[in-house]
Amino acid sequence: MPQALSFIFGTILAVIVMFYVPTYQNLEKQEDIAYLNTYQVVTDFVDNVRTKGYITPQMYEDFQQKLHVGDVLYNVEMVHKHKYYHPVYTDPSDPTTFTGKYVVDYDEYYWEQIKEQLYGKNAGPEEDRMYKLEEGDYFGVYVENKTKFKSTMLLEFLTGKIGDHDPVVISVPYGGMVLNEDY
Repeated sequence: MPQALSFIFGTILAVIVMFYVPTYQNLEKQEDIAYLNTYQVVTDFVDNVRTKGYITPQMYEDFQQKLHVGDVLYNVEMVHKHKYYHPVYTDPSDPTTFTGKYVVDYDEYYWEQIKEQLYGKNAGPEEDRMYKLEEGDYFGVYVENKTKFKSTMLLEFLTGKIGDHDPVVISVPYGGMVLNEDY
């Protein structure tokens, strides 16, 4: 009897491994392809914005369309850091006390402020809607998946840890300094 149980258990284990391993590897490959697509789309968009120095509604909509290919949904956050130079004075009320030094500071604008410029009530006609950045500013995009991949769900099912894993598999932060003002 113990040999029969051993044989049945071994057969079940062999069948599980025979189907699980190739399926899991295939699903992980799909995950890798989704990451590569996301990385390419994000870098293309950010480099385009950094080179041109502005964002138009059409640029953003093209970015969203290319990003949301397949069944993966993403959280997208944009940040624009506008650079300011503040002169340093020993006495702020007396302009003759300028020390010759400057402090660099940044004002940060996020997607809600950018969206207002592109799509807000006072945005104007579509061809005039443009969010402008200045040379030397910083622009960055942060993308994370918000849907679980099938490979994560399969791993959770087989290990019995349903819901314990972090669903964020794709996380792409990318940004840099604005190089041009082409508007």
